Amino acid sequence: MTSRISWIAAVGTLVLAAAAAVLCGYPVFHLALELPSAAGIASTLGPLWNSLWTSAVSSAIASLVGMAWAVMLSGAVRRGRAALHAISLLPLWTPPFIGAFALGDAYARAGLLDQLAHVHVSFLYGPWGVTAALAIHAAPIGYLSGLTAVAAMNVEPMWAARSCGAGLWRAFWAAFRPVALRPLVAACALSFAFSLGDFGVPYELGEPSGFRTAATSIFANLSTGGTQGFTAATWQAFELMAVGALAVTVSRAAIRFDPGLGTSAPGATPLPLFPKRVRAISLAAYGLHVATTSGLPLAALVLTALTRAYGLPPTPRNWDVAGLFSPLVSAWPALVHTVVLAVLAAAVIALLGLVAAEAVPASAVARAAHLALWLLYAAPGTAVAVGILVAFGHALYGTWWILGLAYVAKFYGLADAIVAARGNAPLEPWRAARSFGAGPAGAYGAAIWPAIRPAVRQAALQALMSGLYEVTLASLLYGPNTETIAVAVLSASEGGDVRTVAVLAVWMTAASFALGLLALREPRGRRSQGLSQLRMAVPAAPLEEVKLG
Repeated sequence: MTSRISWIAAVGTLVLAAAAAVLCGYPVFHLALELPSAAGIASTLGPLWNSLWTSAVSSAIASLVGMAWAVMLSGAVRRGRAALHAISLLPLWTPPFIGAFALGDAYARAGLLDQLAHVHVSFLYGPWGVTAALAIHAAPIGYLSGLTAVAAMNVEPMWAARSCGAGLWRAFWAAFRPVALRPLVAACALSFAFSLGDFGVPYELGEPSGFRTAATSIFANLSTGGTQGFTAATWQAFELMAVGALAVTVSRAAIRFDPGLGTSAPGATPLPLFPKRVRAISLAAYGLHVATTSGLPLAALVLTALTRAYGLPPTPRNWDVAGLFSPLVSAWPALVHTVVLAVLAAAVIALLGLVAAEAVPASAVARAAHLALWLLYAAPGTAVAVGILVAFGHALYGTWWILGLAYVAKFYGLADAIVAARGNAPLEPWRAARSFGAGPAGAYGAAIWPAIRPAVRQAALQALMSGLYEVTLASLLYGPNTETIAVAVLSASEGGDVRTVAVLAVWMTAASFALGLLALREPRGRRSQGLSQLRMAVPAAPLEEVKLG
């Protein structure tokens, strides 16, 4: 039995090492070889600085705000928490480019708010608008980390402090502080890495005002062509890879996966409800936050898609429901391309995750390969695209192969949840199945697969969601016959076709929301056991299980 397990681990290690060499080692090695002299680095420092400070400010705001909402909702309601949880994740499920477009549709001059109340946000297009949009998009990461801290909190010190005369918030802080710091640091680092590599938000809200980050600068340099542009793009890609990997490595180190972290112990006392007045204020503030960051922008997006021509008042007499479908008909080849590419990438990532789950615990080589592949998840999409382009562009540019390689390389980090779930799966059922004569495959299916199936399901759904709205990789690597729906949206935006952008954005957002809700939906067997657990696969904490009271 031991030799068979060793053989399986050896094969898995070879597969994982080969994947790491093709997807990470070869592109990064070629990118390093292509780096020109350091004389050209000066021109890249301005956009890099813009990326660094906007990411730092937005990640700090997002982490603090998200963690605050997690605490307030945990102490404000018991019923309806699943619905509030899903609502809290809406900004994370909204594609960044579409989220930024919707904010402009709602709050810019001539936007929905300006039409209704003659009020607009003057700083929306510029560095502070980019920062605010990045913070809105990353706030759910802080919220999830806050749920982890709340679930791990021991409320006994809180009751002890209350019995000694301490006020509510002082007593709560005494119990919450020991478990809050590490999730907060992890959320900040992870939000920083995601914001650093975001392309859609600075492209939509920064480019019109001349504010350029490293991600949009790479896109501009590659779009203009020429040796000088490619030289600057390679330096910027290398810089973003290094900074992004460092940020998420800090996140991973700050909150290493612990089977007990984020899961309340059996019989543990949940966080008590806040006083009635505090609960009312918390829910009112949360409702205002949701309406401002998600409700009004999404409503503006839908109204723009419904209105027959951009600039007309979005009243029912100007609605054109048939127009919601005509752009889909004209873009159906790109839609098919997107779905097929996303499904195949998600399937490959799930399979590689299953291979890694068996090989990583048994082999140091497999662990190194898994880490190398995972680091690309922290790297910005523009940097990954440049690395893949440098390594495989001559042979594969304009084909499905280069897009498939880029998608798997970028989103493999989601499979980290599968590895974590396998490490936490109990071995006793597997040994019992083997002792009763079951073969390796039968024992795996009976004992291991039920424990890791939720993680596999969620990793695949998240990879599918990411693939459906990925714009950075697709826009830099697509060819004449490999255009995706995200590229169609970007092209319509560049051409000034606002209604087509809004229509396609509505359908993309609806698909993303559907997949997100499906990822939160518990399997029937788990629901029958009375469990209501929520998962979010992020590299900082590959599998967080948060039981709601």
